[in-house]
Amino acid sequence: MTEEMITQMLDHRNSDFDERLKVALDLTEDFVMNHANSVNDEFMARLKEHYSEAEIVELTIAIGVWDSVHKFNNVFDVHPPVEEGLFTVDPPDVPEAMRQHVMDPGNKY
Repeated sequence: MTEEMITQMLDHRNSDFDERLKVALDLTEDFVMNHANSVNDEFMARLKEHYSEAEIVELTIAIGVWDSVHKFNNVFDVHPPVEEGLFTVDPPDVPEAMRQHVMDPGNKY
């Protein structure tokens, strides 16, 4: 994954990503930010244009697992090691709404 791809994820709907990746990122964003409340029949139809039902289940499980790992790390102040060249020292800014969602002590999700 390149720095450009990481930067484009912040505004993935207006990125150069193909529709398959954009809908996966929409699912990820909705799962993490809205507790999957926007996954309705219309959105599921969009997903099914690009993914099989098995792929949708697998994708959703992966999103849930990584979201849980991220929140676990925040609770216990665990920081993955940063290796030279593996991740930049100045990563793109995390959107404030995402930071608040994860760091809000009143957020039970």
